[in-house]
Amino acid sequence: MPMFSRIQLVSCSLAAMLTLGGCSTTSSPGPTPYQAAKTENAYGYSSVQLSDSEYRILFKASENTPADLVQQYTVLRGAEIAKRQGYDWLTVVKTDIQRKKSTAKKIVRKEGREGHVFPPEQQCTMSGCQEVGQPFDGPVGEVEVDNVPTKDVYYSILVRFGDSQVSTDGNALRVSEVLNNRPETD
Repeated sequence: MPMFSRIQLVSCSLAAMLTLGGCSTTSSPGPTPYQAAKTENAYGYSSVQLSDSEYRILFKASENTPADLVQQYTVLRGAEIAKRQGYDWLTVVKTDIQRKKSTAKKIVRKEGREGHVFPPEQQCTMSGCQEVGQPFDGPVGEVEVDNVPTKDVYYSILVRFGDSQVSTDGNALRVSEVLNNRPETD
């Protein structure tokens, strides 16, 4: 049976800690990608149908996600639903934003060492994406996982769909244009 080096064992342990932590509701220190929220408390978009032509779209993001990107993500999700329902236009009727305290996890070198932060890396499979630790060089015991206070952003919009610009209102957006001008997503 091959022997693993101490560095390989620490790297594997660190990756396992991050993999298990990826299932929690702990905030990510990086921007939230465009994705469906897998659970009620997860990061990403969710929606509730209010009537045949109205939906409430919510996007939960880390505070490191730019505000304009969160807004674009919610409108994009609205456009995806409108297209699926056969509508050509949508309008944002109401917006709401809340910030709630949370905790993010960061991998850092212990005190007395260089303060290098190890950024997470996305690993995607058919069952979804999660953040995993990157391998590092150095003696065992030089890194730890820190809890960092942060805030989560809850951005919601009420959207109304219609077959024409007039049926929604003068500020309506054409669904095809929103879908063709998708924001950069991770």
